[in-house]
Amino acid sequence: MNDTSLLIRMVNRVRHDIAFEILQKATSGKKKTELMRDVGLSYTQAQQYFTVFLEKGLLKIDEKHRYRTTKKGLEFLEKCIECPLFKWHG
Repeated sequence: MNDTSLLIRMVNRVRHDIAFEILQKATSGKKKTELMRDVGLSYTQAQQYFTVFLEKGLLKIDEKHRYRTTKKGLEFLEKCIECPLFKWHG
């Protein structure tokens, strides 16, 4: 993927795409900066998403200070994959 297509992809993302990607990438456990880089989030964006996901129980911070998708977060991902509106994620 070249820089232009990456920029276009990131500009056109909507909240549910970002949410899906955060939870999907955090399943293996990632440090905050690593997750921000992998998903392409600014610090401000990351703070907003991570705060909500932690409050809602979709993410947790493990003993090694990694963000990890919770069981509830995995169930959310599964529902997204099953939803016909989100078939591009499957």
